Amino acid sequence: METAARASRVRSLRPPRRTVDPWEPLGSLWEEERTPEGDLLPALTVFLAGAECPFTCVFCDLWKETLDVPTPPGALPAQIAKALAAAGPVPRPAALKLYNASNFFEPRAVPPADEGEILGLAAPFSRVTVECHPRLIGERCLRFAARLAGRLEVAMGLETVHREALARMDKGMTVEDFDRAAGRLRQAGIGVRAFVLVAPPFVPPAEAVAWAVRSAAHAFAQGAERVSLIPVREGNGALDALRQTGDFTPPRLDQLEEALERCLAAGGGIVTADLWDAQRFAACPACAGARLARLDRMNRTGSVVPRTACSACGWS
Repeated sequence: METAARASRVRSLRPPRRTVDPWEPLGSLWEEERTPEGDLLPALTVFLAGAECPFTCVFCDLWKETLDVPTPPGALPAQIAKALAAAGPVPRPAALKLYNASNFFEPRAVPPADEGEILGLAAPFSRVTVECHPRLIGERCLRFAARLAGRLEVAMGLETVHREALARMDKGMTVEDFDRAAGRLRQAGIGVRAFVLVAPPFVPPAEAVAWAVRSAAHAFAQGAERVSLIPVREGNGALDALRQTGDFTPPRLDQLEEALERCLAAGGGIVTADLWDAQRFAACPACAGARLARLDRMNRTGSVVPRTACSACGWS
Protein backbone atom coordinates (compact mmCIF):
# COMPACT_ATOMS: atom_id res chain seq x y z
CA MET A 1 0.00 0.00 0.00
CA GLU A 2 2.85 2.38 0.80
CA THR A 3 4.38 1.89 -2.65
CA ALA A 4 0.99 2.39 -4.32
CA ALA A 5 0.43 5.57 -2.34
CA ARG A 6 3.83 6.95 -3.36
CA ALA A 7 3.17 6.08 -7.00
CA SER A 8 -0.18 7.84 -6.83
CA ARG A 9 1.45 10.95 -5.39
CA VAL A 10 4.17 10.95 -8.07
CA ARG A 11 1.50 10.73 -10.76
CA SER A 12 -0.48 13.55 -9.14
CA LEU A 13 2.53 15.86 -9.48
CA ARG A 14 2.92 15.29 -13.21
CA PRO A 15 2.27 17.96 -15.81
CA PRO A 16 -0.03 16.97 -18.71
CA ARG A 17 1.30 14.28 -21.01
CA ARG A 18 1.59 14.82 -24.73
CA THR A 19 -1.02 13.17 -26.94
CA VAL A 20 0.71 10.57 -29.13
CA ASP A 21 -0.44 8.57 -32.12
CA PRO A 22 0.28 4.83 -31.61
CA TRP A 23 0.53 4.39 -35.38
CA GLU A 24 3.29 6.96 -35.84
CA PRO A 25 6.86 6.73 -34.43
CA LEU A 26 7.84 9.54 -32.11
CA GLY A 27 11.01 10.01 -34.12
CA SER A 28 14.18 8.36 -35.33
CA LEU A 29 17.79 9.28 -35.90
CA TRP A 30 21.01 7.83 -37.25
CA GLU A 31 24.05 7.94 -34.96
CA GLU A 32 27.43 6.26 -34.79
CA GLU A 33 28.23 4.05 -31.82
CA ARG A 34 31.67 2.93 -30.77
CA THR A 35 32.30 -0.82 -30.88
CA PRO A 36 34.62 -2.78 -28.54
CA GLU A 37 37.08 -2.89 -31.43
CA GLY A 38 37.16 0.90 -31.59
CA ASP A 39 35.18 1.25 -34.82
CA LEU A 40 32.09 3.39 -35.31
CA LEU A 41 28.94 1.44 -36.16
CA PRO A 42 25.95 3.18 -37.78
CA ALA A 43 22.99 2.90 -35.41
CA LEU A 44 19.38 3.82 -36.09
CA THR A 45 17.36 4.69 -32.99
CA VAL A 46 13.58 4.50 -33.36
CA PHE A 47 11.52 6.12 -30.61
CA LEU A 48 8.25 4.21 -30.40
CA ALA A 49 4.89 5.31 -29.03
CA GLY A 50 3.39 2.71 -26.72
CA ALA A 51 1.97 1.94 -23.31
CA GLU A 52 3.43 3.60 -20.24
CA CYS A 53 5.81 1.64 -18.01
CA PRO A 54 4.05 0.16 -14.93
CA PHE A 55 6.89 1.27 -12.65
CA THR A 56 6.53 4.83 -11.34
CA CYS A 57 10.12 5.97 -10.79
CA VAL A 58 10.38 9.43 -9.24
CA PHE A 59 13.07 10.51 -11.73
CA CYS A 60 11.39 9.32 -14.94
CA ASP A 61 10.02 11.64 -17.61
CA LEU A 62 9.53 9.05 -20.35
CA TRP A 63 5.81 8.78 -19.53
CA LYS A 64 5.30 12.19 -21.18
CA GLU A 65 5.11 10.54 -24.61
CA THR A 66 3.35 7.27 -23.85
CA LEU A 67 -0.18 5.89 -23.94
CA ASP A 68 -2.27 5.37 -20.81
CA VAL A 69 -3.80 2.29 -22.47
CA PRO A 70 -2.17 -0.89 -23.84
CA THR A 71 -0.31 -0.56 -27.13
CA PRO A 72 -2.70 -1.56 -29.96
CA PRO A 73 -1.71 -4.79 -31.75
CA GLY A 74 0.04 -3.99 -35.02
CA ALA A 75 0.97 -0.45 -34.02
CA LEU A 76 4.65 -1.06 -33.25
CA PRO A 77 5.44 -2.91 -36.52
CA ALA A 78 3.70 -0.06 -38.38
CA GLN A 79 5.84 2.51 -36.57
CA ILE A 80 9.06 0.61 -37.21
CA ALA A 81 8.23 0.14 -40.89
CA LYS A 82 7.62 3.87 -41.30
CA ALA A 83 10.85 4.75 -39.51
CA LEU A 84 12.85 2.33 -41.67
CA ALA A 85 11.30 3.70 -44.84
CA ALA A 86 12.24 7.23 -43.80
CA ALA A 87 15.77 6.19 -42.78
CA GLY A 88 16.72 4.98 -46.25
CA PRO A 89 19.02 2.08 -47.17
CA VAL A 90 20.49 0.23 -44.20
CA PRO A 91 24.30 0.07 -44.27
CA ARG A 92 25.90 -3.28 -43.44
CA PRO A 93 26.69 -3.75 -40.66
CA ALA A 94 24.39 -1.49 -38.65
CA ALA A 95 22.57 -1.49 -35.33
CA LEU A 96 18.92 -0.83 -34.52
CA LYS A 97 17.69 0.56 -31.20
CA LEU A 98 13.98 0.17 -30.47
CA TYR A 99 13.18 2.42 -27.52
CA ASN A 100 9.54 2.34 -26.45
CA ALA A 101 9.85 4.34 -23.19
CA SER A 102 8.73 1.22 -21.34
CA ASN A 103 9.61 -2.48 -21.28
CA PHE A 104 9.97 -4.42 -24.49
CA PHE A 105 9.07 -7.72 -22.87
CA GLU A 106 5.90 -6.56 -21.10
CA PRO A 107 2.74 -7.65 -23.02
CA ARG A 108 0.92 -4.40 -22.32
CA ALA A 109 3.71 -2.42 -23.98
CA VAL A 110 4.66 -4.83 -26.77
CA PRO A 111 1.91 -7.29 -27.80
CA PRO A 112 3.48 -10.76 -28.19
CA ALA A 113 1.61 -11.23 -31.48
CA ASP A 114 3.68 -8.40 -32.99
CA GLU A 115 7.02 -10.11 -32.43
CA GLY A 116 7.07 -11.95 -35.77
CA GLU A 117 6.73 -8.74 -37.77
CA ILE A 118 9.25 -6.93 -35.57
CA LEU A 119 11.77 -9.74 -36.05
CA GLY A 120 11.36 -9.49 -39.82
CA LEU A 121 11.81 -5.71 -39.83
CA ALA A 122 14.91 -6.01 -37.64
CA ALA A 123 16.52 -8.74 -39.78
CA PRO A 124 18.91 -6.44 -41.72
CA PHE A 125 20.62 -5.27 -38.52
CA SER A 126 23.59 -6.98 -36.90
CA ARG A 127 22.60 -5.78 -33.43
CA VAL A 128 19.20 -4.88 -32.03
CA THR A 129 18.86 -3.05 -28.72
CA VAL A 130 15.64 -2.93 -26.71
CA GLU A 131 14.98 -1.56 -23.23
CA CYS A 132 13.50 -3.44 -20.30
CA HIS A 133 13.24 -3.36 -16.52
CA PRO A 134 15.55 -5.98 -14.92
CA ARG A 135 12.63 -7.71 -13.17
CA LEU A 136 10.92 -8.34 -16.53
CA ILE A 137 13.80 -10.30 -18.05
CA GLY A 138 12.48 -13.82 -18.56
CA GLU A 139 11.73 -16.55 -21.06
CA ARG A 140 10.10 -14.18 -23.53
CA CYS A 141 13.36 -12.27 -23.81
CA LEU A 142 15.37 -15.44 -24.37
CA ARG A 143 12.96 -16.69 -27.05
CA PHE A 144 13.08 -13.35 -28.86
CA ALA A 145 16.88 -13.39 -28.85
CA ALA A 146 16.95 -16.92 -30.25
CA ARG A 147 14.71 -15.92 -33.16
CA LEU A 148 16.50 -12.67 -33.96
CA ALA A 149 18.73 -12.62 -37.04
CA GLY A 150 21.29 -10.36 -35.35
CA ARG A 151 22.45 -10.21 -31.76
CA LEU A 152 20.10 -8.89 -29.10
CA GLU A 153 21.23 -6.31 -26.58
CA VAL A 154 19.02 -5.32 -23.64
CA ALA A 155 19.35 -1.87 -22.09
CA MET A 156 18.47 -1.86 -18.38
CA GLY A 157 18.42 0.90 -15.81
CA LEU A 158 20.81 0.18 -12.98
CA GLU A 159 20.50 3.89 -12.10
CA THR A 160 22.72 3.80 -9.00
CA VAL A 161 24.29 1.37 -6.57
CA HIS A 162 23.56 3.81 -3.76
CA ARG A 163 21.12 1.41 -2.12
CA GLU A 164 19.20 3.90 0.00
CA ALA A 165 18.68 6.23 -2.95
CA LEU A 166 17.66 3.38 -5.26
CA ALA A 167 15.03 2.21 -2.77
CA ARG A 168 13.59 5.70 -2.36
CA MET A 169 13.38 6.28 -6.12
CA ASP A 170 10.63 3.65 -6.43
CA LYS A 171 12.46 1.80 -9.18
CA GLY A 172 10.88 -1.40 -7.95
CA MET A 173 14.16 -3.29 -7.88
CA THR A 174 17.36 -3.82 -5.95
CA VAL A 175 20.94 -3.94 -7.11
CA GLU A 176 20.68 -7.73 -6.84
CA ASP A 177 17.72 -7.73 -9.24
CA PHE A 178 19.91 -6.00 -11.82
CA ASP A 179 22.73 -8.46 -11.18
CA ARG A 180 20.47 -11.47 -11.65
CA ALA A 181 19.03 -10.10 -14.88
CA ALA A 182 22.48 -9.24 -16.23
CA GLY A 183 23.71 -12.73 -15.39
CA ARG A 184 20.79 -14.36 -17.15
CA LEU A 185 21.33 -12.24 -20.25
CA ARG A 186 25.06 -12.91 -20.26
CA GLN A 187 24.55 -16.68 -19.98
CA ALA A 188 22.24 -16.54 -23.02
CA GLY A 189 24.80 -14.60 -25.07
CA ILE A 190 22.67 -11.45 -24.99
CA GLY A 191 24.42 -8.10 -24.69
CA VAL A 192 23.84 -5.82 -21.72
CA ARG A 193 23.69 -2.03 -21.85
CA ALA A 194 23.22 -0.19 -18.54
CA PHE A 195 21.82 3.24 -17.75
CA VAL A 196 23.50 5.04 -14.85
CA LEU A 197 22.17 8.31 -13.46
CA VAL A 198 24.37 11.30 -12.74
CA ALA A 199 23.09 13.21 -9.69
CA PRO A 200 19.94 11.20 -8.92
CA PRO A 201 17.65 12.27 -6.08
CA PHE A 202 18.60 11.26 -2.53
CA VAL A 203 22.32 11.17 -3.43
CA PRO A 204 24.25 14.08 -1.86
CA PRO A 205 25.44 16.46 -4.62
CA ALA A 206 29.03 16.29 -3.41
CA GLU A 207 28.95 12.50 -3.89
CA ALA A 208 27.10 12.46 -7.24
CA VAL A 209 30.13 11.87 -9.45
CA ALA A 210 31.65 9.22 -7.18
CA TRP A 211 28.40 7.23 -7.11
CA ALA A 212 28.01 7.46 -10.89
CA VAL A 213 31.52 6.13 -11.39
CA ARG A 214 30.97 3.40 -8.81
CA SER A 215 27.68 2.41 -10.45
CA ALA A 216 29.26 2.20 -13.90
CA ALA A 217 32.04 0.01 -12.52
CA HIS A 218 29.42 -2.28 -10.96
CA ALA A 219 27.56 -2.59 -14.27
CA PHE A 220 30.76 -3.56 -16.06
CA ALA A 221 31.58 -6.08 -13.33
CA GLN A 222 28.17 -7.69 -13.98
CA GLY A 223 28.92 -8.11 -17.68
CA ALA A 224 27.57 -4.91 -19.20
CA GLU A 225 29.36 -4.02 -22.41
CA ARG A 226 28.08 -0.44 -22.50
CA VAL A 227 27.11 2.16 -19.92
CA SER A 228 25.28 5.37 -20.68
CA LEU A 229 25.66 8.16 -18.12
CA ILE A 230 22.37 10.06 -17.94
CA PRO A 231 22.16 13.41 -16.16
CA VAL A 232 18.86 13.60 -14.28
CA ARG A 233 16.50 16.14 -15.83
CA GLU A 234 13.91 17.87 -13.66
CA GLY A 235 10.50 18.89 -14.98
CA ASN A 236 8.47 15.75 -14.27
CA GLY A 237 6.78 17.18 -11.20
CA ALA A 238 8.19 14.75 -8.65
CA LEU A 239 11.78 15.95 -9.05
CA ASP A 240 10.65 19.56 -8.78
CA ALA A 241 8.98 18.72 -5.46
CA LEU A 242 12.10 16.90 -4.25
CA ARG A 243 14.20 19.91 -5.16
CA GLN A 244 12.04 22.01 -2.86
CA THR A 245 12.68 19.61 0.03
CA GLY A 246 16.42 19.48 -0.66
CA ASP A 247 16.35 15.82 -1.75
CA PHE A 248 17.33 16.60 -5.34
CA THR A 249 19.87 18.97 -6.82
CA PRO A 250 20.01 19.13 -10.63
CA PRO A 251 23.33 18.00 -12.10
CA ARG A 252 25.88 20.41 -13.47
CA LEU A 253 27.72 19.98 -16.75
CA ASP A 254 31.02 19.72 -14.91
CA GLN A 255 29.66 16.70 -12.98
CA LEU A 256 28.77 14.93 -16.22
CA GLU A 257 32.20 15.77 -17.60
CA GLU A 258 34.04 14.47 -14.55
CA ALA A 259 31.95 11.30 -14.41
CA LEU A 260 32.72 10.52 -18.07
CA GLU A 261 36.41 11.33 -17.65
CA ARG A 262 36.76 9.10 -14.60
CA CYS A 263 34.83 6.23 -16.19
CA LEU A 264 36.93 6.39 -19.36
CA ALA A 265 40.12 6.42 -17.29
CA ALA A 266 38.93 3.39 -15.29
CA GLY A 267 38.05 1.32 -18.35
CA GLY A 268 35.93 -1.81 -18.18
CA GLY A 269 33.74 -1.24 -21.22
CA ILE A 270 32.23 1.37 -23.50
CA VAL A 271 30.92 4.38 -21.60
CA THR A 272 29.24 7.45 -23.06
CA ALA A 273 27.50 10.55 -21.78
CA ASP A 274 23.90 11.14 -22.80
CA LEU A 275 23.98 14.59 -24.40
CA TRP A 276 20.27 15.02 -25.16
CA ASP A 277 19.31 18.51 -23.95
CA ALA A 278 22.65 18.71 -22.09
CA GLN A 279 22.86 22.42 -22.85
CA ARG A 280 20.52 22.97 -19.90
CA PHE A 281 23.22 21.86 -17.45
CA ALA A 282 25.79 24.42 -18.64
CA ALA A 283 26.17 27.51 -16.44
CA CYS A 284 28.45 29.47 -18.80
CA PRO A 285 27.18 30.25 -22.32
CA ALA A 286 30.68 31.21 -23.45
CA CYS A 287 32.10 27.70 -23.19
CA ALA A 288 28.98 25.51 -23.30
CA GLY A 289 29.30 24.70 -27.01
CA ALA A 290 32.96 23.75 -26.76
CA ARG A 291 32.36 21.60 -23.70
CA LEU A 292 29.48 19.71 -25.30
CA ALA A 293 31.57 19.17 -28.44
CA ARG A 294 34.34 17.80 -26.24
CA LEU A 295 31.94 15.36 -24.60
CA ASP A 296 30.69 14.24 -28.01
CA ARG A 297 34.27 13.63 -29.12
CA MET A 298 34.97 11.55 -26.03
CA ASN A 299 31.80 9.55 -26.71
CA ARG A 300 33.04 8.80 -30.20
CA THR A 301 36.68 8.06 -29.39
CA GLY A 302 36.53 6.54 -25.92
CA SER A 303 39.48 8.72 -24.87
CA VAL A 304 39.71 11.68 -22.54
CA VAL A 305 40.10 14.88 -24.56
CA PRO A 306 42.13 17.70 -22.97
CA ARG A 307 40.10 20.62 -21.68
CA THR A 308 40.35 24.14 -23.11
CA ALA A 309 40.24 26.97 -20.59
CA CYS A 310 37.35 29.46 -20.63
CA SER A 311 38.27 33.06 -19.86
CA ALA A 312 34.67 33.90 -18.96
CA CYS A 313 34.10 31.36 -16.17
CA GLY A 314 37.60 30.04 -15.49
CA TRP A 315 36.72 26.46 -16.52
CA SER A 316 39.80 24.41 -17.31
